Amino acid sequence: MRMKVLLMLGAATLLALSQAAAVEPNRVLPVNQTPVERTIVRGPDTMLLQSPNQSNGIFTDIGCDLCGTGVQIVADNFDVATGGLGFDLDEIWVWGGYYSSDTPVLAPFDIYIAANAAGSPGAAICSQTGVWPTSDVTTGVVLFGVSEHLIQLNIPACNLADGTYWVYLFTNTGFGTDDFFWEVGNVDAANGIVGSAWATENPPATWNLDAATDMACQITGTIVPVELQSFDIE
Repeated sequence: MRMKVLLMLGAATLLALSQAAAVEPNRVLPVNQTPVERTIVRGPDTMLLQSPNQSNGIFTDIGCDLCGTGVQIVADNFDVATGGLGFDLDEIWVWGGYYSSDTPVLAPFDIYIAANAAGSPGAAICSQTGVWPTSDVTTGVVLFGVSEHLIQLNIPACNLADGTYWVYLFTNTGFGTDDFFWEVGNVDAANGIVGSAWATENPPATWNLDAATDMACQITGTIVPVELQSFDIE
């Protein structure tokens, strides 16, 4: 009887461990390395700036060999705060790389700006598929044995009122090639929100929350200008 109880406890422990493992996104294998000190300039119409910290990377790729389902999509949340003016989001910069042989795969990105639904990504407000990078340059930083890339993505202006939103994006490197990862970053103290989310199907239906990880990105656009009216004095 005692042995049976121990076996049952052991099975329960293994189940708990497997469930715990299931709540983690597919990440690049971490490598201890010294962070690179650098200054990233925040522009006047930058709504989010989360600098890369070289601590890890999360795959966001629907042709992901290193992901359990072959699919993983990553989302990060942010606040738009303009004093009621509104913000036209039209540019996203992301830091990331191609793992594990450092062989970039030329492919477009799909980009979504979604509403906030009780702390998870909700309905898409704006979307743009098949977006080829405006630029993709290596920064000279080595991440986990591969080159860090800074990728610029431009989309038609997405008008956002003040509030909380999610941005998620992914590419398709295809199977049998390197997988694209989005580098982890430091949360923006002004407009960032701690945490991120990931899904393992496309289109994403079930979002899993990561309460501690933020993604390295810069979101820019135009704060909607105040319309001035002229008056004639008679």
